[in-house]
Amino acid sequence: MAAQLPLHLPLDPDISEGSFLQGTCNQEAWAAIHNVSKWANNILALVGPQGCGKTHLGHIFASKYSAVPLDGRDTFAPKSDWKNQAIWIDNAQSADEFTLFTLLNLAITGDIKALLLCERTTPSAWNVQIPDLQSRLRNVQISHLEEPDDDLLFNILQKLFKDRGLKVSDSLISYLLSNTDRSVSALRQLVADLDAAAVQQKVNVTRSFAAKFLQGGLF
Repeated sequence: MAAQLPLHLPLDPDISEGSFLQGTCNQEAWAAIHNVSKWANNILALVGPQGCGKTHLGHIFASKYSAVPLDGRDTFAPKSDWKNQAIWIDNAQSADEFTLFTLLNLAITGDIKALLLCERTTPSAWNVQIPDLQSRLRNVQISHLEEPDDDLLFNILQKLFKDRGLKVSDSLISYLLSNTDRSVSALRQLVADLDAAAVQQKVNVTRSFAAKFLQGGLF
């Protein structure tokens, strides 16, 4: 039987507030985005490793406060209609320095009501050239996210499969966590690869299938 070619359809993960998986590693950040009144100068930076949930929290923040969502890797400039709104910048270190400096100042003066920055490293470590921007970044309030513990990793891996419409056994989840790279980014890629391989083989993603996949015995 010929292998079935996988269809590369866009898969949108569930980024709702109800789907966010809480644990001790992200409890501080979860609480912080729900209480902007406690942000020093109306600014908060969520800092943590790739895959720890920063972007998911950013989407929750944007939904809760009707914030303008931005990506620092894109080109954008402050707009007059952003006044009195909340702003969220993902990949904030990549944002244009003058734009970032302007938004920080607008948050400090209260012209925008809240500014959320998401990045892997603390703002004080960002490579910026404007001295006053460096000074502003050193004073940004920070909320850290850590690597998830075993229980949370289990739930995250379940969600990664669920986001792709796959229902898998607990034994498969445990097997993968014991035999693969446990970083969230690596697990996300593994789930995508398992899904694609299972479509090609026209089978379900089971523990035995995953074992053969990891051992290179499928083809």
